[in-house]
Amino acid sequence: MRAGELSVDLRGVGCPYGSMVAIQYFRDAPTGLIITFILDDEDCFTTLKKLFPLLGQRVISAEGGNGIYRLKIMKVKSL
Repeated sequence: MRAGELSVDLRGVGCPYGSMVAIQYFRDAPTGLIITFILDDEDCFTTLKKLFPLLGQRVISAEGGNGIYRLKIMKVKSL
């Protein structure tokens, strides 16, 4: 992982708590940071994938398979 990136493992944390934890990490992160959220809850993955663009943030990638989902988001502006 290069500088300016953070990985947050939320496997085993269901919604809505998983979404709240993800937003907290994101809110506290500096602008320009790329955060990869690793999830195993499809509902949480779908919620966050839709929520971050509504908050003006950039989804870099969203992929899933075998029950593991990765959502990579760039913080474009403060929440």
